[in-house]
Amino acid sequence: MTMELNQTYKGDWYSFWKIFKRIFIRPLFYIIPLFLVLVIRLIKPIVFIRFGVIDIGRIGGIYQGEWYLSEKANSKNSGSHIDFFFINKSTAHVNNQWARMWKRVLPYFPGSGLWVYIKRLNRLFPGYKCHEIPSHSVYPDLKTWQEHLMNPDLGKIDIFNKRLNAVLNQKTSNISFNEKEILQGQSVLNDLGILNNNPYICFHNRDSAYLNNVYKKPYDWSYHNYRDSNINNYLPMADIMAKRGYYVLRMGAIIKDSISSTNPKIIDYASNGKRTDFNDIYIGGHCKYFLCSDVGISAIPEIFRVPSVYVNWTQIRSISTWVLNGLFIFKKFYHKEEDRLMTFSELLNLSFGGNNTNEIISNAGLELIENRPDEISSVAIEMDERLNGTWKPNKNDEELQNRFWALFGPNKIKSPNLRIGAEFLRQNQELLN
Repeated sequence: MTMELNQTYKGDWYSFWKIFKRIFIRPLFYIIPLFLVLVIRLIKPIVFIRFGVIDIGRIGGIYQGEWYLSEKANSKNSGSHIDFFFINKSTAHVNNQWARMWKRVLPYFPGSGLWVYIKRLNRLFPGYKCHEIPSHSVYPDLKTWQEHLMNPDLGKIDIFNKRLNAVLNQKTSNISFNEKEILQGQSVLNDLGILNNNPYICFHNRDSAYLNNVYKKPYDWSYHNYRDSNINNYLPMADIMAKRGYYVLRMGAIIKDSISSTNPKIIDYASNGKRTDFNDIYIGGHCKYFLCSDVGISAIPEIFRVPSVYVNWTQIRSISTWVLNGLFIFKKFYHKEEDRLMTFSELLNLSFGGNNTNEIISNAGLELIENRPDEISSVAIEMDERLNGTWKPNKNDEELQNRFWALFGPNKIKSPNLRIGAEFLRQNQELLN
């Protein structure tokens, strides 16, 4: 009886506290944001202020900041306005080194919790858009892309192309390590056994472990699993690269499976106990090239302008076309009812990636087929030989490349050194139809 009374009493107090917060405390959160929004409007004739947000809760959440700085370096985002960003933390796993480096170069406003309220209040006033830093992507949505194919003169895709051009023109990284960090990074490599500036390669496979662990509230992230791949399919590539004289490091902060190799040059950095926030960024930003799947960690080599190899890629329309030196190969989409592989052209018109992705793939009767170990090895060898100047193309390689990029329509803007894996295209020419 006493226990029942205590539970009721506790429940009553809890309900009272929830009502009290809603009526008396929550409105206080709007006071400072409202004051800031009003000040921004009042001083607009003298100082024009814009604000935006970047997410450091995931490595790949930084792209808006990266593209903003690239545009600024190419005479965009300049003028009479003053910009600042709020730093959002969408997960409980923030890479502190990553956050520290971006705070050095981006104008930011402390207090990430203010962002939601400032944005909400700002949009109550007319003309709110001019006070928000544009957050458009370099990828056109499906509708815009299809309209462009039907009528290239519509011009709706120009906003994407202008931003992409600015990013492509930025040949150097927007962030950098200071002298102290460089010395620390060299010590890290020595500790891993990579001595005397010996070259090394990084690789990473996407699995479900990261998202299932970094969010505070339980959530079904299985709609991302179409991007997963088996780490064991990457090990033959690692052996080949080790025989070519490289150290090969498996990257990752939170992983599902460790790897086992007797080769001393293959290092499972993700699970050997030496993983730190600083090490993630320094190692990934200084490798000869980085091989990964469709995953946010690819932002590290991309932003440091490190050559990148992408395997098991799924959404062809969202290829990272700004990568200065990159190779792609894709998962295959098998149409079970028609007993055939979907062509690249069909995949370009397939829209998925949201929380209904599993339903879309299931309803379409599709099965995704991972890249085989030999396909991963072939594209890794191609990158190695291209970087070393020993790559020897076949006579039809350029024609196959042109046929692939022609699927995107006329005047496709991309990095000149972004290509689809040569051997992958040779073996899958029917997908170009």
